[in-house]
Amino acid sequence: MRLSEDQVEEYSKNGFLIVENLLENDDVEVLRNQAEAVATGQLTHISKDSLQVEPAVAAGDSQAQSYADSLRKISHLAFHDKIFESHASNPKILDIVESILGPDFKLYQDQLFMKPPRVGSRQRYHQDATAGFHIDPPDQMVTCWTALDDSTIENGCLWMLPGTHKIGPLDQSGWDKYESKFQHGKLLDERPIVMKAGGCSFHHSFILHSSRVNLSDRRRRGYATHYVSSRCKNTGKPEDYEKYGKDAILVRGKSFPGYI
Repeated sequence: MRLSEDQVEEYSKNGFLIVENLLENDDVEVLRNQAEAVATGQLTHISKDSLQVEPAVAAGDSQAQSYADSLRKISHLAFHDKIFESHASNPKILDIVESILGPDFKLYQDQLFMKPPRVGSRQRYHQDATAGFHIDPPDQMVTCWTALDDSTIENGCLWMLPGTHKIGPLDQSGWDKYESKFQHGKLLDERPIVMKAGGCSFHHSFILHSSRVNLSDRRRRGYATHYVSSRCKNTGKPEDYEKYGKDAILVRGKSFPGYI
């Protein structure tokens, strides 16, 4: 499943690449079922601290049909659950990541974005690299975003700004400039990442991306697995390393002393 030269060139040019039908239907169903078990509290090995409720629901400004349908995201699943770890180690995904990062890399973090019906909120424009991951070099991270449900414009799919990974790292004020352009209708080159369940989007750590509110009556779950080169270092505070770097999982190749 390694990328072709054309696909590598597309990723290099745009900062992202969509690979449709990467997962089999049965594989997606297993992930859906496990996600539901986590969201409904059936799995005691997943800490409640990993679950984040939609801000508007938490504030009492919106109401969801159930607790599971109030969740915004669930973090760090593969580090505690064999089913999510198996997905994060899927050779089909790792082959593609290897085409981008090279032969030695680790799973650094993961996030299951629930995007619940009607209350699923917008995610403002941002870059992954400068959103608290604290890795150096910061461009040596690739995210695989797997669609567990069909991802559409109506239910709040991802949107990318092609080529913005070439700008390099931006701080919060840099993100705000792009978000302001969006709010004023001046981002004309946005691209929606519409995918069927089982499709995967791979994106660069510097690409500016966002998602919109879920206007539909169904979820738009997407499972993001973040991979970093084994030759990256954690540059954050000790607590950041405890949270993101200490338990990084070697998924392909080798580890190196003094690195993550």
